[in-house]
Amino acid sequence: MTISSYSVPAVAREIFDQLLADPRLAIPDDVKAAAADVSFEGSDLPFLCVPFKFAEGIAAVKGLEAAFAIAIGQERFGKSAKAVINTDHAALFTFSGFEASVDGLAPAAAAAKYMRPCDIYHAQKSRYKRLATNIYRTKDGRYVQTHGSLNALPTQTMLGVKPDSDLTEWEDICPIYADAVGKRDSEELDKAINDEYKQAGSVCYTWDEFQALPHGKAIKDCPIYELHRSAGPKVAWPQAKANKVLSGIKVLELTRIIAGPAIGRGLAQHGASVLRITTPTQPDFEYLHLDMSQGKVCAELDLKTAEGKATFEKLVREADVLADGYRPGALERLGFGEESLRKLNEGLILVRENCYGWHGPWAGRSGWQQTADALVGTSRAFGIALGLGEQAVLPLFPTADYGTGQAGVLGVMHALLLRAREGGRFRVDTALAYYNVFVMRLGLLPDEIWEVLKPQAPLQHDWDHGKALPHILPELRKKRPDVFSSEKFWHEIEAESLGQGKKVRTVSPVVQLDAFDVGFDRGVRQNGDDPAEFP
Repeated sequence: MTISSYSVPAVAREIFDQLLADPRLAIPDDVKAAAADVSFEGSDLPFLCVPFKFAEGIAAVKGLEAAFAIAIGQERFGKSAKAVINTDHAALFTFSGFEASVDGLAPAAAAAKYMRPCDIYHAQKSRYKRLATNIYRTKDGRYVQTHGSLNALPTQTMLGVKPDSDLTEWEDICPIYADAVGKRDSEELDKAINDEYKQAGSVCYTWDEFQALPHGKAIKDCPIYELHRSAGPKVAWPQAKANKVLSGIKVLELTRIIAGPAIGRGLAQHGASVLRITTPTQPDFEYLHLDMSQGKVCAELDLKTAEGKATFEKLVREADVLADGYRPGALERLGFGEESLRKLNEGLILVRENCYGWHGPWAGRSGWQQTADALVGTSRAFGIALGLGEQAVLPLFPTADYGTGQAGVLGVMHALLLRAREGGRFRVDTALAYYNVFVMRLGLLPDEIWEVLKPQAPLQHDWDHGKALPHILPELRKKRPDVFSSEKFWHEIEAESLGQGKKVRTVSPVVQLDAFDVGFDRGVRQNGDDPAEFP
């Protein structure tokens, strides 16, 4: 294939058709029929400087969202609709959290100036702590993705490095962690991270190595979402309050960071009322809220107290959907396992998001996008494509996060359709690793395309997001200024919680329907801004 014959929209359409025909997803016939009213447009060449089909894959998944929305709209409102997916717009979606701004300030600076801090362990404020999350070379010559999570201290303790430092430069800090990791063998370090210290992290495997692992064998054939169904009642669609396909649907969200919150955000843009629940005793990254809290109400509850539990039970009884993005087993330990939730609300659709997937020996491990990239082989594949041999390199964009959230949106829409039409009890399972498996199965871009896209920055294994993005994002803006300035791809949304008259500029919803409204009914909120009740 030559550069002149490559077309991102055409490849996206091919992947879209594959998703529609995937027997593991069992897409309803009316959704398949609605696919005829979904089309793709955009630049022929991708602009993300990675060798993966990130843009093509997420555009196809967005196309499936559009097909579900069209089918739901036809069933609820008796109206047909059409949708056009712009693949450049879809590519922006995969890193929208990095591009949100207030008064021209980038996310971290805007959050520091305008938002209440919830990074209670200063995991993001200190570069020294941030570099507990990185890829380092081990004593046996392999590479391991470590992760400081929301509290770097356990990772630092495990590595034997001091918890704080006045050092601020990457060049001064990286050698400290690299030296500590370099004294450990990869398998021993992996076990210490996951089994002893219960942190996140993984050996950076190749795609073939991943598939040969016991855990890889357990999840390598999983679809982007798993829909589990058992006998249960029909639940009629609620009274619609607006010309939006999910108007009246109530979503209770217990999530943090990107993948989980992306589920609620994706449902909110189609009219669902989304109530995000957090607790002030648990850390969070406030700068992500500029992008991820669009359209939601945000309340705080302590589910370890009798009062918090009682309020939560009331909300569960009202909800149509519960999105759970915490570590597997966390809700069960609080007394809200799946069966307990069903006793409160038999028709509740439970959507779960984790890193490693829901099968295999590592299903209970905690993890992040970087962990999934290391596990499934995307980090190694990126290093190889860059000509760095055995080095694993972080693939720059949190595509697994955004793609997993998007998979959750699809699963919920699927379950809502079936619940209203046929009845049932539904659970949707998604995972960062599932989405990375999807990406890896798409294969890499043709060599001719990759040669054009290769980043100018001299990336290497220990370039974390904080080191790489100040090089990469300007490259992208210079390469495609039209994408970053297009009025079609961006919007400003009210953010009065940040100050009178404040607005957040961020990526607008990718899916647009000609017969239904798509967008957010509420602006950007902060944790604890609202009462713990559905609007």
